[in-house]
Amino acid sequence: MKKYIIAAAMVAAAACALYAQAGTDGEKPAAPAVKVEKIVTAAGVEEKEPVGEAKAFGEDTTRVFTWTRIAAEQPPVTVTHNYYFGGKRVAQVELDIKSSPYRVWSSKAVGPGEWKVEVTDEAGKVLATARFTVGGKSSEDSDSSETSESAE
Repeated sequence: MKKYIIAAAMVAAAACALYAQAGTDGEKPAAPAVKVEKIVTAAGVEEKEPVGEAKAFGEDTTRVFTWTRIAAEQPPVTVTHNYYFGGKRVAQVELDIKSSPYRVWSSKAVGPGEWKVEVTDEAGKVLATARFTVGGKSSEDSDSSETSESAE
């Protein structure tokens, strides 16, 4: 019986040593590697592809789509499209990446002005940025509704 107790104690000590080496200083484990292979803004998405790619949209535009192709080292993962207007985040859309590569898109109701979309990983790291303008510049905020879709 003593042998089993000593063996269990040795295993516990080894596990504690490994845990200590892994770092207990509050660091988050590294997120799986995720890469944006392509990002575009467009007037729409048809058959899983962007349609009407542009960086400038007419002032009659009411909705813009952000389409991304994502490569993930270990799917499934989540990325987020963060929409900014006037330097302020006005929408956040989480998108599930189920395989690699994977195409996902979101859309945002927009108004005139300068916009930015940041794609972030699960740890909040910015992976890519797209900028676009709608009509003339305006400091007015727009409707905050957004949608998301994805496809393999």
